Amino acid sequence: MFIPLFLSRPQGIWNSRWRILGKFLVASLTDSFQMAIFLEAIGRVDSTLFLGMALQFWMSSILNLAIAQHFLVTLFVRADYQLLNIALREVIEESKNLSYYQKRRGAFMTRCCYLADQVEDIARVQDELQLILKHLYEVFDIQGLIVYVGYYLSFVATTYLTYSAFKYGYTELGMTLKSITLALIWCIFYYLDAIYNFFTTLSVQDGHRKMIRLLEERTLFASGLDVRLEQSFESLQLQFIRNPLKWK
Repeated sequence: MFIPLFLSRPQGIWNSRWRILGKFLVASLTDSFQMAIFLEAIGRVDSTLFLGMALQFWMSSILNLAIAQHFLVTLFVRADYQLLNIALREVIEESKNLSYYQKRRGAFMTRCCYLADQVEDIARVQDELQLILKHLYEVFDIQGLIVYVGYYLSFVATTYLTYSAFKYGYTELGMTLKSITLALIWCIFYYLDAIYNFFTTLSVQDGHRKMIRLLEERTLFASGLDVRLEQSFESLQLQFIRNPLKWK
């Protein structure tokens, strides 16, 4: 579902290239610092703890891949909502002008039919985007739960580690200053990545709400627009009512 829609509107991802670059850098640094922690511990920990750290790194890499996939699809939906809102604003502005300044009847009807086609295309793409989001949540339900549990456990572990290091000293915990520094830097990038994903998800909601607000401007139209154009706007509004964006 995602690939055909992306191929038909590739400018959406192009407009978000800096966000993709930022995500790549933050995720890469997160994994790099985790690998540095893993390598720094070689020779200082026993084989059991070393194996546990290796398994943790492996699971973290798999989860990061799932998070990256979720992020890219969500970012594409966000970018496409932005394109749809731009197109919808243009259609609404032109429809408003047509409703107040009707000139030649033939040209007026032709333009109204063209705008109605535009509104129907916007409604079709918006419905596809919402369907992608629905399937995205179904696919990533379990992974999302694991990720949020991971965020919580990491927060608890980091808080406890920081408290213990201040109270007893990091040497008593079998750690070095280098390992403490690497762990703190990793923690910063780990939660920066989480914040990055969170705000990308929120921006999809903002794009959805903005489209609803734009449709409310059709109340400013004067009477006399083509019936098909009016019905296209009404159909799009009913689509939002029948199928609201449900966020898990």
